[in-house]
Parts: sequence; C-alpha cells; structure tokens
Amino acid sequence: MRAVSQDSFVDAPWHLAVCRPNQGHIAFRNLARAGIDVFMPRHRTSRRWRGRQIEAVRPVFGGYLFFSTDPAKPRWHEVASTHGVGSLVKSGARPAQVPSSLVTGLMMRCDAEGCLIPAEDFQAGETVRLTSGPFAGLVATIETVAPDRRIHLLLDMLGRAASLTVPHTMIER
Repeated sequence: MRAVSQDSFVDAPWHLAVCRPNQGHIAFRNLARAGIDVFMPRHRTSRRWRGRQIEAVRPVFGGYLFFSTDPAKPRWHEVASTHGVGSLVKSGARPAQVPSSLVTGLMMRCDAEGCLIPAEDFQAGETVRLTSGPFAGLVATIETVAPDRRIHLLLDMLGRAASLTVPHTMIER
C-alpha cells in the first residue's frame, strides 16, 4: 500500500511505526487520512488452508510501516497516538530515521498498489525447486517460460520425464 505517489515523492526523512497486532491496514488508513506520507510494501503469497491454495497479499515487513513527516514540524506524537499504531521505532528519545534510499528503492520495485514486483526472471534450463502443491520439495528443470510468467517444467519421476506447468510463485532457485 502506498499513500504517496512516485511523482509527488519528496526526499524527506522516513521513520518506522510498529503496528498493533493485525492492525497494519488500520494504521495505514488512519495515517493516510491524517495527511501523513505512508508506505507499506506488500507481496503476493500463496498458502494452503483447509486443503485449498489461497492467494493473499501480505506486508513485506509484518507489523511495521514507513511514514514521513515534515522535518520542520514533526508530527511524531500524532503518529504514535493514531489508532492501529503501537509505537515508533526509536533511537534514544527520537524516532529512528530510515535511509530514504532504502524507501525509494522499495517504492521503485512496487506497482501502483504497493505490491513488490518479483525480481526473479527464470531462464530455460535452470534447475528449480517446487515450493507448494502436490510436488512440493521436488527438483525440476525449466523447459520454457511463457509470456504470462507460467513455467513449463520437466520433472524426473520414476526414471521418466513428466511435463508440468506451474505459476512462477510456486518455484524457487
């Protein structure tokens, strides 16, 4: 999630807020409403729940979000007392500063919704491991990569090559 757009991004000091358990989205919404620049990078994940594969969008840094205020008039007390925020990450008595290059780098790797764009580009011939599904843990070789990022694999099962097509999220190097 991003409450600051890339075109209106100003190189201002960034800080970290610790959210209350399972209230990151509430803290994000309330800080954005208050006019504070907020950034919470997320990523798409899949997990098994009751025998089904569920796709979800989760925060990259669970329980934390980045915020930025005007250095001339910091609004730290307002941020710390916002519903959903538990505390601020501090260095001494002042909130710790996060390098703006780190936040800028994360923003550049995110899409318009604040989800990280995967950096992995798989190539034909690479050996990968399946991370989920009925073949989780098995090693396979990439045969081809489709334009929609679906991966065609060759899986060695019982001495024979079996072809398998999976989304790029189900494999790792």
